[in-house]
Amino acid sequence: MAHLHLSSRVEPNEQINVDRVYFPEVHRGVLDGSRQLVVGNRGMGKSFWTHALLSPEIRHRLASVYKFPSLSTTHVAVGFNGSEKLGRVAPTTDQIRFSLQRGDDPDLIWRTAFLRAARSTGPQNPTSSFDDTMEELAKTPNVYAETLTETDDRLRSENRQLIVVFDALDRLARSWSEIRALTRALLMRTVGLQSFHSIRAKIFMRVDQFADQELFRFPDSSKITNDRIDLRWPAHELYGLLLFEIMRDPRAKSSLEEVAGRVDVWNALPTSARLHVQSLSEPDALISAIAGDFMGGHKKRGRVYTWVPLHLSDAANNCSPRTFLTAWKSAAEHIPSPSDRAVDHLGLIDGVRRASSARLAELREDYPWIDRALEPLRRQLVPMSKDDLFSLWGKHNVVARILEDAEREGLLAPIDLFVETGPNALLKSMTRIAVMEERASGKINVPDIFRVEAQILRKGGVAVPRKG
Repeated sequence: MAHLHLSSRVEPNEQINVDRVYFPEVHRGVLDGSRQLVVGNRGMGKSFWTHALLSPEIRHRLASVYKFPSLSTTHVAVGFNGSEKLGRVAPTTDQIRFSLQRGDDPDLIWRTAFLRAARSTGPQNPTSSFDDTMEELAKTPNVYAETLTETDDRLRSENRQLIVVFDALDRLARSWSEIRALTRALLMRTVGLQSFHSIRAKIFMRVDQFADQELFRFPDSSKITNDRIDLRWPAHELYGLLLFEIMRDPRAKSSLEEVAGRVDVWNALPTSARLHVQSLSEPDALISAIAGDFMGGHKKRGRVYTWVPLHLSDAANNCSPRTFLTAWKSAAEHIPSPSDRAVDHLGLIDGVRRASSARLAELREDYPWIDRALEPLRRQLVPMSKDDLFSLWGKHNVVARILEDAEREGLLAPIDLFVETGPNALLKSMTRIAVMEERASGKINVPDIFRVEAQILRKGGVAVPRKG
């Protein structure tokens, strides 16, 4: 377990090895072509599934595992993924920026992307540049409907489908106003695709962007929001992933199989890179054999199986797979190691501390203003009243400093500060990304997964170690 391989973030255009793919049942809807919007926080799998869909080898596996046979013959094109590399279909961020500077309608950008994607499925495979295609479309608007209609009819006759994938929408531009305009235009164009039978978009979106109601103020927006997929990892899938990763090491696999045989829970072991749906309770017994039943000598301290994901989860009760694997890997490295099992509760508590550091580092990449918001709470006790939180933020001039950082460094401030100013807007953003929660009592809490690394105190739970 100490040798678990923790994969880094999937980058634009990265090729994914099919052997590293675990197939959570709860993510099956991502592959349903009729469901065009996928929403998830950082680290929940948006970019991973984007690039998994782009791999023909993985699509064949997905078609078999998830019983979506049409995936085997589906053509997938990138509509946008934040890449600076010129592609056959997608615009680069520079091309989008230049297009906006010369006053192009955002809808023209996306019609161009869909037109090029349609042409990429057949003999009209685009050879002209994105700008040339945009100019063609501006001069001859009917070419969009004509080409997509012809492509749709041909794909339907061939029993094939085209999916155009969009990811990293926060990289579309350098300001929320431009990102909002571009994203809204994309969503409107995506709704329009429902006129076709075999052409669909697949849009991967951050949770804070999805919470921006202005994006969806257009007719029929409910057609995509009501069918959205929320990327989540329930506890049994997190444990399935952990067991899958252990079994990738031949030495660890034999030991794990021996333990599973001893406690008679063979069905707890994932096969074909997925759990046995009819045996979702069996990983509980296997984890107890690996790490013990309780977080200490008494059941009041919590059961290992439920305690670990609970203390690794954000305010929306979601735990990222990388965070979960980090905690177990760190637990296996803990010294002194237990003599009668792979890990013990002391190792798991230390694992949560290390995972807290890793999870905050992950979120900083998408939300670089998090440290500004959390720093004033250092050595403070939560839950705290909203008034106390706003007082701390005011004392440290947090909102103004976040906006100054964004202006100076060319970063995106919290999306809610684009709509309004003040501490209430910042709190909205912190709750949207599930770093804070506002309880029914009105108190503001910070979950352990962020609280520990940020040196925020709470009675009970995982203790915050003092740092020099």
